[in-house]
Amino acid sequence: MLRILHIIEKYKLNKRHYNKEHQIGAVLAILACIIWSGNFIVSRYAIHLIGPISLAFFRWSVATVCILPFAYKNFMKEWPIFKQNFSYFFWMGLVGFSIYNTLIYTAGHYTSAINMSLIGSVIHPIVATLLAAVIVNEKLHWKNISGITVGFMGIVLLISKGDINNILHFRFSAGDMWMVIAGICFGTYNVFVRKKPIGISNNSFLLYLFAIGAIILMPFSIYEMNYIQPIHFNSHLFWIILYVGIGNSTIAYFLWNSAIHKLGAGKTSLFGTLIPLLSSLEAVLILNEQFNIFQAISGLIIISGIVINTWPSKQKVVGL
Repeated sequence: MLRILHIIEKYKLNKRHYNKEHQIGAVLAILACIIWSGNFIVSRYAIHLIGPISLAFFRWSVATVCILPFAYKNFMKEWPIFKQNFSYFFWMGLVGFSIYNTLIYTAGHYTSAINMSLIGSVIHPIVATLLAAVIVNEKLHWKNISGITVGFMGIVLLISKGDINNILHFRFSAGDMWMVIAGICFGTYNVFVRKKPIGISNNSFLLYLFAIGAIILMPFSIYEMNYIQPIHFNSHLFWIILYVGIGNSTIAYFLWNSAIHKLGAGKTSLFGTLIPLLSSLEAVLILNEQFNIFQAISGLIIISGIVINTWPSKQKVVGL
């Protein structure tokens, strides 16, 4: 009897610990989503203060400095691996950091933060799912196909505003098109990040890619500052750069990785569906954008598609 009581008490303690870990993981994931959702707001708010290339350059420069103290030791140990795989890291830094974020900040000059968040949030999972099926042999399930279909329907409704004539004479706005390309870049990055060379720690991996992103953007940023859009330095821009460099690029990544450790990748990915919702609410409150009925309906459809596509399976899929 004492043995049974001991087992029951141990089970209760483990269950409480398990629940607590999941609660902490959920809070960490939500905080990361709140920070990331502001990236679309910043891209709209900063259009008259700094050019898109320069903003991306300052973002990754600040992020490199911030993560350096945490990653330096691992980075020095793993330097031979980085040298052996330079082409992989170069292309990852170019596509996933330099081009991706520059396109987001460019889109901010032409379309609303609401459209940016909705389009970007559905394109990259679609691209990642399809590429993963081809490149890393992930099997496409009915969930993936259904989620992609639902998400695509949401984008069509968003851009057409429910008018059949707009569908027949369909044309992307410049900002919407930039967001589609940005989503393709990030989806591609998300697939190839799974091919990270063995022996590379997460913090040194980010340090190297942050630095590559900043170095690639530097000459283009200098040109943009001098010939296209001069930078208007003020307190607003100072806080924006700190936000995207420290918050978006460093703190949010650490929060997200900690959430994955406590919840698992599948459950954590579901919290990503909060980003378009949070961005839309922030756009209304901060930028005074109008949240019309078509954006509301298409947003719900898109979020539903993302949930369907990313809902974790009970059984492990062969090839993951």
